[in-house]
Amino acid sequence: MDSIVRKQLVLKAAAQAEYVRIKCCINRLATVDPIWVAEQRGCEVRYMSLPSLEGVYSTAPRPVIIIGSERPAGRRVYTCMHELGHHEFGHGMRVDELKSDEVHMTKDPEEFLADMFAATLLMSQASIRHSLKARGFDTTRLEPMQVFRLASFFGVGYSTLIDHMTLTLGLLNLQQRVNLKKITPKELKAQFGCTPQSEVVLTDEFWKDRAVDMEIGDILVLHGGTVVEDNPRISQHGLIDGQPTFRAVSRGYLRAFHKNNDWAVNIRIAPKQYEGLAHYRFLDDPEEDIA
Repeated sequence: MDSIVRKQLVLKAAAQAEYVRIKCCINRLATVDPIWVAEQRGCEVRYMSLPSLEGVYSTAPRPVIIIGSERPAGRRVYTCMHELGHHEFGHGMRVDELKSDEVHMTKDPEEFLADMFAATLLMSQASIRHSLKARGFDTTRLEPMQVFRLASFFGVGYSTLIDHMTLTLGLLNLQQRVNLKKITPKELKAQFGCTPQSEVVLTDEFWKDRAVDMEIGDILVLHGGTVVEDNPRISQHGLIDGQPTFRAVSRGYLRAFHKNNDWAVNIRIAPKQYEGLAHYRFLDDPEEDIA
């Protein structure tokens, strides 16, 4: 695939991503809830616990997206929007097996188009620039933890965000890409006492307009002055650099809020390697004891 074709596909993907934002009434600067967007666009979304599965898009008997629940959280978010891309462009049934995070490497035009649709919808240039400016992050001196925080905010993988900012948006240069990737997500998560099998969600005062999605065992990092309502679904994990941290204990809903202003966020906890309709993954399990 030559550079002219790739550029045309990027523009086509960006145009469709903007169309979807408009149809779903999503502000151009806002982050995206992928499951909600897919459902709004007419797709049922399900999770299956299969080690080799990235995602599936099926058209019959109705549009369905299936996501491999054993993949990292950021990868699942991206996969959901990738499969939605196949739906939006009428590509027909697709089965995506386990693959690299190098989304720009594919030579299949339809796969590349779906990748660029997912990247542009989840990480639009306007939303990234706004997020950088709001936090006072300088793209010429971005640090790994700053990128990790942004990746958490957008719900995508650390490397996926770096690649998108470098190869698609041109906000980072190739040397920055190399330097940032010398630090792995595993090393960054370990700073918060998180195991490789779990995730860390970093929130701040700019996290607005959508819920925090977690799974049992994940770590939630809140900014100073923020508290979590008294709830057995989450437990105090510690205090790191003035930031209270919590571990998700059981599935369900709760809320965090700031003691001195009107900032608040809903928290939704799902089980690990959930199987079933995505819409129901946070609902209480009647057999689960949270006392």
